Amino acid sequence: MEPIFFPGFGSALPLGYGCSHLMGRLTRRESLALLGAAFDAGIRYFDTAPSYGFGEAEAVLGEALRSRRHQVAIATKFGLRPPRHPRMVGLARRVALPLIRRVPGVKARLSRAAGGLASRARFSPDEFRASLEVSLAALRTDYIDVLLLHEAVVADLSDELFAALEQSVAEGKVRCFGIGSNEAAATEIYRTQRRFCPVLQFAWSVLGGEALDHPGSFLITHRSLSEKLPRLNAWLAANPTVARAWSTEVGCDVADAAQLSRLMLAAARQANPDGMTLFSSRNPANIKANARLMQDHVALRQGATFAALVARDATTLVNPRQRGRSSASTGRAEAVPC
Repeated sequence: MEPIFFPGFGSALPLGYGCSHLMGRLTRRESLALLGAAFDAGIRYFDTAPSYGFGEAEAVLGEALRSRRHQVAIATKFGLRPPRHPRMVGLARRVALPLIRRVPGVKARLSRAAGGLASRARFSPDEFRASLEVSLAALRTDYIDVLLLHEAVVADLSDELFAALEQSVAEGKVRCFGIGSNEAAATEIYRTQRRFCPVLQFAWSVLGGEALDHPGSFLITHRSLSEKLPRLNAWLAANPTVARAWSTEVGCDVADAAQLSRLMLAAARQANPDGMTLFSSRNPANIKANARLMQDHVALRQGATFAALVARDATTLVNPRQRGRSSASTGRAEAVPC
């Protein structure tokens, strides 16, 4: 099964838009506007899940892309369930949205009060088939380009599940499947159950990512920034001599948070040149800037140089397994122009 998601994929931007923010602290209109901005910027890969946006992200993505379905690739997942009472969650979210925006903790309490996220799926063939049909209906499509097992571990996998996944491909409901878990779980599945790994999706950043070495799998990385951007920014502020030296070597002011975010996303792109890099953003201007970054070869080279500097000098920040290396091989992320 070749992970070719749609005709002309090779000429599309290697950048995917992660839909985890949709319909959470955003209205339907705002969510649709962000998806339109991503499409207009040239992004053609959209990553969602039944659990995103209090269970409403798939539906708003399906609405946004219904007239463009054959121009895009859609990835969704199976493994984490949506809220048990999605209508109650949706109504409560709309009533409480102003408070959710001011007090982030309200979002988590609202989810719990309405049933929240159920425990992880049992990854049985029957649960997979049921989840797939719900996702197809929500997305207003008759096929999923990429179906990922969401937070799966080796113990979740079985011959029966694999047969159900292959059947979904044979029926044309899924074009390609794979694993979307943390790096340790994904790597262990790759080592022991490679048949489940035509696609592997996991987090990668300059502060924790090792060289990506998974031959035979199409790699998708995310979370190149998230909490790591403020952490690295604070470290550079506390080490101004290093910041100045890095700025000279990279040719960009690494002490500036906006430029630092750009470098971190570029580093993630360079670490996975043959795969896909995911990011999330609630800012249309940043969406457009990230898309332009993917075509800026100078900026991408700066990202590779920056990753090598982090691996060499920021030994108190990087993953312990990465320490001591003199260079770094060159999601969900958000960057702004340098």
